[in-house]
Amino acid sequence: MPRFQSLISNGEYIVGCTGQTVYVYDKNNIELAKFKDLKYAYTPEFSPNGDIFIVKSTTGRLAVYSLKELSLLKKFRFSKVDCSQDDGFCFSPDGKEFYNIERHIDSCKTALSIYNTTDFSLKKRLFLKDTLTVLSDIEYDNETDTYYLIGFFRDKVTGVKSECFVSKLVNDKLTDILEVSWKEYVNCTEYKNLQRMGFSDMAREYFETNPDDKTFEENYTISTLYKINTNRNHSF
Repeated sequence: MPRFQSLISNGEYIVGCTGQTVYVYDKNNIELAKFKDLKYAYTPEFSPNGDIFIVKSTTGRLAVYSLKELSLLKKFRFSKVDCSQDDGFCFSPDGKEFYNIERHIDSCKTALSIYNTTDFSLKKRLFLKDTLTVLSDIEYDNETDTYYLIGFFRDKVTGVKSECFVSKLVNDKLTDILEVSWKEYVNCTEYKNLQRMGFSDMAREYFETNPDDKTFEENYTISTLYKINTNRNHSF
């Protein structure tokens, strides 16, 4: 196998990304297919039912692949901003929707887009005009049946980063917003990046501030961070 930036498995298939090439293997590590549809593509994810997987490029593009046909289903550009598109994404638990954090106005401003996975048409785009809220990652938590987001707010006057936060996403709005420390924000977003990239050796070299620290072997998801901070008296 090549040395992968990302290497993930759903038990039946393995997907590896080198940045320029996407490889698909079966569970016995036999190569089934490889694709060169995207550049700077490092982060793949399987749909919950395992029939497709997506790969996101930092140039503002998504590629959708069929695992049954081992073929490209769709490739599209989700933003004209062709850099810094390395924020989080997730499928809905039923696999019918795909949530993607995107940068549209410029590389410093974010929005949350929701796509219909039958054809990856855009259903809605949230927070596009909210230039003070910067979203970093999103996840769905089965235990609480809730989407959680992590990010930070910019100061209204200076425009610089002020408070980091975790929150729920309910009815297309950030709700029950809790302040978190900068260290908590960094640890959680690094863990999410590592998780998405399958904790590959290359991902560890890039994201971990201390590769010898085993902190990221532990579960440090957004929902975990939210639960840790729920009882603290510093909600916004």
